[in-house]
Amino acid sequence: MLDKTFDPKAAEPRLYATWEECGVFAPRQDTAAETYSIVIPPPNVTGSLHIGHALNNTLQDILARYHRMTGKAVLWLPGTDHAGIATQMVVERQLAADGNMSRREMGRDAFVDKVWEWKATSAGSIQQQLRRLGASCDWSRERFTLDPDLQVAVRKVFVRLHKEGLIYRDKRLVNWDPHFQTAISDLEVEQREMDGFYWHFAYPLADGVTYEHPVAWDGDGQPTGHETRDYIVVATTRPETMLGDTGVAVHPDDPRYAGLVGKFVTLPITGRRIPIVADAYADPTKGSGAVKITPAHDFNDFQVGKRAGLAALNVMEPSAASPPPTRPTCPPTTRAWTASPPARPSSPGRRRRAGSRRSRRPVTSSRTATARAWSSSRG
Repeated sequence: MLDKTFDPKAAEPRLYATWEECGVFAPRQDTAAETYSIVIPPPNVTGSLHIGHALNNTLQDILARYHRMTGKAVLWLPGTDHAGIATQMVVERQLAADGNMSRREMGRDAFVDKVWEWKATSAGSIQQQLRRLGASCDWSRERFTLDPDLQVAVRKVFVRLHKEGLIYRDKRLVNWDPHFQTAISDLEVEQREMDGFYWHFAYPLADGVTYEHPVAWDGDGQPTGHETRDYIVVATTRPETMLGDTGVAVHPDDPRYAGLVGKFVTLPITGRRIPIVADAYADPTKGSGAVKITPAHDFNDFQVGKRAGLAALNVMEPSAASPPPTRPTCPPTTRAWTASPPARPSSPGRRRRAGSRRSRRPVTSSRTATARAWSSSRG
């Protein structure tokens, strides 16, 4: 006797198991038949499938079943992806939530065993989800991206691409997690917008260079007054990365700094010579129009550094803290502002508290100015 209502939970698993036992999802053994194949985009073994996977796999299933009914030898190849960085994060978070030892405390081999345990759990869950969807995959050919023969194939392709000059190896910026002490993917990063503040620092020009900087303009925006400067004012929202600066960028069409491109400045605190480069990344309408470039600590700066050939200096430890300070040798003419730069520099003997309403005049000690500016930003 038929039930009054259809119960898919009882019928679908039974029907699917019958299909698998009969081998109806395997390609037909007819050498004359036209072939058709789909390699399933392997889901990451970081958890379970979501609604996006359901839609994507349903469309693939429709194609596989349609071509199977036209008489083609169809292979829909299932598999999962190791997703190393993301999976590591999942396992480490699970260990922390369960109160277990960290990755470093348990050692590499023990941690790898934990990752393989998680892979078995997650992959098994993904397989069952696909089966419940009715996906007509050939499960006898299921693959995992770390299967030995697949690793050989991947290495072979990478070597060939490298020899053909289509891929290269280089240093790149990564998203670093100071807690788990590992790089993480862009998908694992939560972007947050925060209110910032512009700090203005006077980087002294090297080699005795000076230039005429506009300080007054007419109604049409044309400069009518200039002053001679032996420094360039750099505006930044990240003064804490100053030690990693390897360049200063100005816009190539900014007439204020056209004569300074190719010249050098003396980096405050360190006394290191760094070049002034022209790059469209610098926005003449923001800050002072001149920006410090720290290639090792900002993705935009990294690209500017690549274009200009600037070095990337890492000034942070794996814990994301700056290294312990050493006593710096400070150039005596370094100046810093916490707001808009002044029209004219003050006399060397006068100092005002950074961050106050009257702090638009420069202070002459880079060490004092920088320290006060940082404490003001935290306050």
